[in-house]
Amino acid sequence: MFKKVRKNLKSSFFYNLFTNFFGKYKKSYSENFGEDLFVDFFFKEFKKGFYVDVGCNLPKTSSLTYLLYKKGWSGINIDISKRAIELNKVIRRRDINLNISVGNEEKMIDSFIFYDNCSMNTVDKKFKEYTRKSVNKDPQVVKIKQLKLDSVLEKYNINKINYLNIDVEGNELNTLNGFSLNKYNPDLVSIEIHDKTCPPLNNKIYKYFLNKKYSLISIYGWTYFFSKNDNKNIHFNI
Repeated sequence: MFKKVRKNLKSSFFYNLFTNFFGKYKKSYSENFGEDLFVDFFFKEFKKGFYVDVGCNLPKTSSLTYLLYKKGWSGINIDISKRAIELNKVIRRRDINLNISVGNEEKMIDSFIFYDNCSMNTVDKKFKEYTRKSVNKDPQVVKIKQLKLDSVLEKYNINKINYLNIDVEGNELNTLNGFSLNKYNPDLVSIEIHDKTCPPLNNKIYKYFLNKKYSLISIYGWTYFFSKNDNKNIHFNI
C-alpha cells in the first residue's frame, strides 16, 4: 500500500514541480552520461545563444539544455508529454514550450504515453513495442498535432540555431526530414543513434549528417554529437 502511494506521489505534477524547482544542485542535469557538460564546454565562449530541444522531457532533471538556460540562453522546448510541457512552462519561462510532435508531415497522429514523465514516450510504433516490453505496460494512446520543425521555426521567426537536441525515441529520421539543416546551420547537434557498431557507418542518421558536411565530434552512450565547427576535437565517452 505504501509503495503504491509513494509511486503515485512521485508521478504527480506537484512532486515533479517541487523536485525540479528545489532539487539539490547537480553538476550535470542530464539523464545518463553527463552529456550536458560537453554541451556547456562546447559553448563556453557563448554568453547567450538559442537552442531547440526536441523531446525535451523535464525542464531541469535529465535536461541537456538546462545548463545553457542557467547561463542566460533561451530556446524552444518540444515534447509529446503534456505534463512535461506544463512543467517547462513554469520553470523555463524564457523558453517557448510546445506540446506537439515534429516530423516530415503535418497532421494529427497517435502518441504513446507510458508515464507522464517517461523519457521513452514515443510516436514510433516499433519503439512503442520495444518500450511496452521493457516497462511491461500498455501505453495510453493520445492524439497529438505533428508539425514540421521548419514550420515551428518559421512561426516564431527563428533564423539561427546554436544547439539542436533531438531525443525522440525512434522518430529521429522523420524529425530530420521536416527540418532544413543547412538553412539553420546549428553549431552543434546531438541525436540518439541506437546502433551496435561505432561509429555506425551504415546507419541512416549517421550518413545523413555526413552528407550534410557535419562531422562526428563526440559520443556519450547512445548520444552522438555532430558539428561543422570543431571536427578536429573528437571526444568519446562511451
